[in-house]
Amino acid sequence: MQDNIWTDFARSYDQMIPELNCYQQMLRKILRDTEGRRTVIDAGCGTGLVSQALIDRGHEVVGFDNNAAMLRLAHDKKAAAPGEARDRWTVMDGHVERFPSAVARDADAVVLNNVLFYVRDAESALREVFSHLRPGGVVIATGPKRRPDLQKVLRHSIEEWQTEGRYTEALQAAVAHHTTCARKLTTDPGEMVTFFQVDELVGTLRRLGYSRPLVADGDDYYGENYYVCMQK
Repeated sequence: MQDNIWTDFARSYDQMIPELNCYQQMLRKILRDTEGRRTVIDAGCGTGLVSQALIDRGHEVVGFDNNAAMLRLAHDKKAAAPGEARDRWTVMDGHVERFPSAVARDADAVVLNNVLFYVRDAESALREVFSHLRPGGVVIATGPKRRPDLQKVLRHSIEEWQTEGRYTEALQAAVAHHTTCARKLTTDPGEMVTFFQVDELVGTLRRLGYSRPLVADGDDYYGENYYVCMQK
């Protein structure tokens, strides 16, 4: 397990991220593109936000992460879920460049949500995904196309929250803490290390053996993020 900047992020992550309209838009795409795919691996699951949404939709989910503070929140979500949902949800320690040995190699989908930018050897992670997908399964990868303009994302989000009457004191406090963490993340060249343009990621996946893109766009987070769903 690693103690890194995500340990600090964990303090505000669940208070802010689900409130972002841009996050909810992206989550709807993940739920759309995993529909009918029973088993899903949430690689680099963080606090389990995506895993929980998948569990709520009836999937079987294996989520893993290498940060103890983030993973503790994922364990808490699982513990609070109904018994039948807990039976479908596995949470464990693990790294995306080498999946835990307990993770089966016949998943219908693997999600890498805002993960690859923090991975030095992204191709190793994408090969791991490939080896854990059944034929016809899909990888869903999201992340920044370049070092992201988080001020742009926050500006649009705050404007939306204010218009919707949702910019509460609690949310303002979460934004303040998250902004401090994000400033460290985006200014330290050792933190965010891997970025993809949409066509570049599709080309990399093709070279690694994936067959065809089902969705490939750069619309999320006000144009800052890519979203690629590609079939094995």
